[in-house]
Amino acid sequence: MTATDRTLVMYGEGAREAAHRMLPTLPEERFVPVGAGAEAVRDAVGAAVEDGLAQVVLVAGLGEQIAVLGGMTGLLESVTLDMDCGVALAGEVSRAATPRDVYALWEAAGKLGPCGRELCRRTAGELERVAAEAAGAQSESAAPVAAQVVLVDAAGERMVGMYGRMAR
Repeated sequence: MTATDRTLVMYGEGAREAAHRMLPTLPEERFVPVGAGAEAVRDAVGAAVEDGLAQVVLVAGLGEQIAVLGGMTGLLESVTLDMDCGVALAGEVSRAATPRDVYALWEAAGKLGPCGRELCRRTAGELERVAAEAAGAQSESAAPVAAQVVLVDAAGERMVGMYGRMAR
C-alpha cells in the first residue's frame, strides 16, 4: 500500500481545485468535500480512522478552520497575540465581524503568514484530537493519523499557510 492509498484530502468551499493542484497524483476518490461544516470534517476524520488511513489533509479557508476549532470568539484574537502581533491588532481582530475581515487585518499588518500557520497548527491539532477520540485513544499524540492543514485565500486559489505532520 502506497502513501497515496492511505491519504484522505478534505477540502472546503471553493478549495477543490487548489487541493487537486497541491496533490495532483492522488486519485479522485481520495478527495472529499467538507464545505463549511465542522461536523463534516469530524465525520471524514472518523471515517479515515475506521478505514485505517495514515494521513488526513485539510485544504480550507479561514471560515472552515474557525468552524473546526469551535468558533471565532476569542480564537483569532488569541492567535494574533500568540504571534506577537500586539494588543492593538488583537483588539481590531476581536472586533472583526467576519473571517474575511480578520484575514484583511492580518494581511494589512504583514502578519498573515505567521497567523495563518498558527491557525493551521491549531486546526491540525484538533484533527488529530478527533482522530484519537475516534480510535479510542486518550491523547492526540496517540492519534492513528497524521494531520496536515493548508489555509487558502478567500478565492480558494492561493496557499497562505500550512502546518502538519507526515504520515507515520
